[in-house]
Amino acid sequence: MTDIDERFTAARTGGLAEFEQWMGRVKRPIRISLQPYARSVDVEGVVQETLTRMWILLRDPEGRVLTGENASLRFAIVLARNLARNEARRNRREDYLPPEDLPEVPVEPAPAADPALRRAIQACLDQVPKRPLEALRARLELGALMGDRAAAESVAMTLNTFLQNVVRARQQLLQCLKGKGVPAAELVR
Repeated sequence: MTDIDERFTAARTGGLAEFEQWMGRVKRPIRISLQPYARSVDVEGVVQETLTRMWILLRDPEGRVLTGENASLRFAIVLARNLARNEARRNRREDYLPPEDLPEVPVEPAPAADPALRRAIQACLDQVPKRPLEALRARLELGALMGDRAAAESVAMTLNTFLQNVVRARQQLLQCLKGKGVPAAELVR
């Protein structure tokens, strides 16, 4: 369970103070995820509406229970993007390209999953210490969407510490996988 998950769970049983702590951790990642809509909508208004709806969700005793790592953050980001998209449509500020103007992009089929490789990766992930593993997971899940700085904030690390932990985790995974006999071609794919 990540720090964000712990704060959200504490807010469910606690009160406004716990929810404020959760908001402090997720407000910026939500705002960053709305960058594509910055010209179309009032981003701050969408963030506030998202946080209000998360509070309502939290206070509903029969409401949805969010599961999975960073579930509350992921749910809030999807909610915020949906709100922004709806507002952009309502304001008629969303532009679409005609289908004939879209470029043709060849799609390669995904390689077949190798169960032995999956087991080796999981065994190696289990050996990575907690903080480097948290950093690596944040980088994989949030880094591409929001950037390293926001991913570092999501796991309560400075950017430098976050990047060092990502490097450590990757090096440990690489060494472990080599030790398990995973071919070099699989490691760079």
